[in-house]
Amino acid sequence: MALASLDESVFSTAHERDRARIYGLVAAGLAQSRAEAGRLSGLRSTTVSRVVADLVARRLVVESIGETAGRGRPAGVLLANARRIGGSVIHVVSQSLMGALVDLNGQIIAERAVALSAEVDNAAMSRAMCGLAAELKAATPLGMAHAGTVVSLSGLLDLREKRWLMASRWPRMRNLDIQALLDPVAGPVEICRNLDAELRARVARDPGRFSGGTLLLHWGWGIGLAHAVDGEPLAPAGGPFGEIGHWRFSVLGERRCGCGNTACLETGAALWALLPILRGHWPELDEDEADLAERFSSRDLMSVPEIDAAARILARALANACRLLFPQRVIVSGPLVANARLWAHFDALFRAEGAMEGLAVPQLTSVRASQDHEIQGAAAPLLRRATEALLKGPG
Repeated sequence: MALASLDESVFSTAHERDRARIYGLVAAGLAQSRAEAGRLSGLRSTTVSRVVADLVARRLVVESIGETAGRGRPAGVLLANARRIGGSVIHVVSQSLMGALVDLNGQIIAERAVALSAEVDNAAMSRAMCGLAAELKAATPLGMAHAGTVVSLSGLLDLREKRWLMASRWPRMRNLDIQALLDPVAGPVEICRNLDAELRARVARDPGRFSGGTLLLHWGWGIGLAHAVDGEPLAPAGGPFGEIGHWRFSVLGERRCGCGNTACLETGAALWALLPILRGHWPELDEDEADLAERFSSRDLMSVPEIDAAARILARALANACRLLFPQRVIVSGPLVANARLWAHFDALFRAEGAMEGLAVPQLTSVRASQDHEIQGAAAPLLRRATEALLKGPG
């Protein structure tokens, strides 16, 4: 899967656009020879030859020379050089920071991990994040350009200022300036919301399924929401978005939330609030969402009254979000929806909430949260920009 889907409008000259067009065809596997590139691009053979030579010189494309079947130039096979550019992605898994170095095909070249306690503050988080970023950049193979680092995060973010404002997993960490922290180590630096990254990758893999509006709700350690229209995630003005977990409900009384408020949805429905209760039934439960999904699939979660209460209040919150954004479909991920009986109950509760007159209730489907989707969706914009930069300029 090629990550670098290019935008030809960013190129200022005809030759740059020709480069981008032919590179895009080769990277997508649609053109494996100069003849195919010419046929699909509509360019003359002399132009194709010049462009291919230019792409080979920039090491974005590799051309193997085959045997000649007669007169003229031997037929060659064109392949995109996926190892020309790489990028680092740092993301959160349970109580750990994870790092992955990926190439232009989204293949993971190197991985690193740092476990963190719940008591981590800004200084400890900074040390862990800088260490990961430096190790990933150092793992870049010879000949690969390092495009920078993307930090994909849950919690409350300021995308414009590149700050991690808050995370329920680490309540002592506040207002961490990611750009100032990592730019000197492995810049340039971007940050993104983890659910936006996951949704972007899901759309890229199957764009035909995601026309119109799509909501992705994660019901796990925290509760968050991503919204995309025709596959493009919404993040208004680069600020926070989708913090449905911090909508406040009077029925939740004075329950204290990690955000500093009381009565947030997460205090009654997020795993950080439910796990102490669930461990009263199943003491072996840990905090890793992937492991919890496996364990929850065979447990009688509906025998726990607090789970029923959580499903009811979350179904109403989701239905209200749908009355705000009017999506065509809703995707729900997280360990709790791995339980078939709970998922059927949640689906029925959501449908019972109904829709406004004349409108259909959105499609509701459950999926497993995917680290691979998150990594690829986070890396894609960074790698695209780095590829576009290599395609620009005289040649």
